[in-house]
Amino acid sequence: MTTDDIFFGPLLRRCEPELVVIQLATYSRPDIRFSVKLAGTGAWLAHDEHPFTVQVTERLFITFGRIRPPQPFPTGALLAYGIGVRTATGWDDAPFADLVRQEKLAYDGQALPTFFLQRPRAPLTAFYGSCRKIHDAHGGKTDTMADGDTLVARHVTDLARRPAVMCLGGDQVYADDVHDLVMRQVIALSRKIQPKVEELPGPGRHVGVGKRATILKRYAGLTSDDLDNHMIRLAEYLALYGLMWNVRTWSDPPKELEHFTKGLPAARRLMANCPTYMVFDDHDVTDDWNLSVRWKREVWAKELGRRVVANALMAYWLCQGYGNDPDAFGDAGDLAALVEGRERRYPQCEEAFWRIDRWEFCVPSDPFIYFLDTRTMRGHQDHDADHDPTGPAWLKTKPSWDATMRRLQSLTRNWPTTRPIVLVSAAPVFGFSSIEWLQRFISFFMGDYKYDYENWAANEEHLHQFLRLMAGRNVVLLSGDLHYGYSSTVRYTVFDSLAHRAGPRRTSPTGVLHPAPAGATPTYDPVSTVQFLQLTSSAIKNYASKFLKFVSRFSGSPVGTIVDDDGRSAYGRFENGVFVVLEQDENGSGFSLVQRTRQEVRPATYFRQRIADAYNSGYLEGHNLGMVRIRDSSVEHSFLTPGGVASQRSWDFSNARYWQ
Repeated sequence: MTTDDIFFGPLLRRCEPELVVIQLATYSRPDIRFSVKLAGTGAWLAHDEHPFTVQVTERLFITFGRIRPPQPFPTGALLAYGIGVRTATGWDDAPFADLVRQEKLAYDGQALPTFFLQRPRAPLTAFYGSCRKIHDAHGGKTDTMADGDTLVARHVTDLARRPAVMCLGGDQVYADDVHDLVMRQVIALSRKIQPKVEELPGPGRHVGVGKRATILKRYAGLTSDDLDNHMIRLAEYLALYGLMWNVRTWSDPPKELEHFTKGLPAARRLMANCPTYMVFDDHDVTDDWNLSVRWKREVWAKELGRRVVANALMAYWLCQGYGNDPDAFGDAGDLAALVEGRERRYPQCEEAFWRIDRWEFCVPSDPFIYFLDTRTMRGHQDHDADHDPTGPAWLKTKPSWDATMRRLQSLTRNWPTTRPIVLVSAAPVFGFSSIEWLQRFISFFMGDYKYDYENWAANEEHLHQFLRLMAGRNVVLLSGDLHYGYSSTVRYTVFDSLAHRAGPRRTSPTGVLHPAPAGATPTYDPVSTVQFLQLTSSAIKNYASKFLKFVSRFSGSPVGTIVDDDGRSAYGRFENGVFVVLEQDENGSGFSLVQRTRQEVRPATYFRQRIADAYNSGYLEGHNLGMVRIRDSSVEHSFLTPGGVASQRSWDFSNARYWQ
């Protein structure tokens, strides 16, 4: 095994006491085994001598080592892994060890890549982030994956400070927004891994650099503003992953892109030494992917559109999805067979990957981290995934929420109510209200596609369903997407009201959601409260305009929103069981806060968001990688940036002051 054999990897993927997954992509079929041991020792604890390999193209093989030990791997100890090559006399681990030294894949003092499994109830430290675009230089000259690598290098053996996992929340590749210089690399690399060029339906078989927009709009139905160099063939999507994860896939890296390629060895080392979990957002497939039911129907109706999305999803499954939780896909033989035999039956392959509904998964950490699929399970105001057209999307249909809630219920049995559950949503649930208002305003005149009008606030009914589903919980939300970072605390309370009594009795992670109150009349007492901590890190390498930073200053309010039993809204505060409501003075000269009883207010719900205040970090521009530390009810958070650690904050769910 030499550097020239490897397309990308090794990547460290799902890791738990009963299973360690390691991913490797090579130019020829490997005959290898994957092994795990205590770092610094000689004896291996377990092997996988029959790894799962998919021949994706003529010259690309993606292999997953799934190491299941006879006894659980130890927690709280530094572990190492190796890859052995079969020889005539057995297994030889030396070539991989040589490769590790040559490529500097291990940290100082270590002979092999290392990782650790978190002890139960020990603090969880995690990296998280999203949006890594090769050619962006506006947000900074460096890739903040390199800053994550630097931090791990400082704490290789200090497991109390070394992150246990890395969660990537979308746009790990940009399939649509591709620089001409990158596209030339993509085409050359795709032909290297698949000399026989994939035949495409319809026109566009020989489109080159910068010449794809017209064909993809007309014959594929794509709506991105950046279609000139959009990925089309499977080999192109795969080539893009190679360029993102291994500098050696680049042929004479252009000087103009050195700000990215110089950081690739550090990013590669980080992903080889930190268990990495990934979910898609739109750019992993195409901008606006499934933004609306209309979009999905129109792209599916076009042969080239079906092919492009299917190719993107095949590449996602191979490079990102499968390694998150192999058991979710069974033995995966059927999907692998479809990929390997796709040229003979592309229609079946396209339909199978369009219909996969197993993208959600849970990271086996403590607390667990649950990744939501907000792209492939979308619906609209009537909860129906087949209902059309024009309204902002429900990011998840009711049936998909039901399935998610069943999984969360199972995961949170005997879970202390003070401990937060952690959800990854590609797009933030709670953002800057002024930016969201501007997006709504622009979309009214220019359409939903122009500025991706698909955030959680775009469909208030869906947002309120989510708020109700989380009743009685503390929730940490990890998000990205926006190309800026921030934090926000949100409190949502439901009261015993006529509206509540008439509402449905759904289930939540704690069991029955809003049990029916006793008595004949509403008491307007609080029935349930949920506290959210929204943490948003974006972008690892991308940029948002400075204008949005200016707009963000108009967000935030010292009061919350009270909705009464008649559906009317008022502004005020609810603290320590007391309402103070913003009311106009009798002489009409101004407004003041007036204390009112619950019977006077007749509250149905109370919503309070804090953002860019004493407890929350404001708009952070430039490249960043989030780092969060959770222990019981306390949360610490900061951003790694090219300039150092920024916006350090902490919260405690047992103290209401952060949410009042």
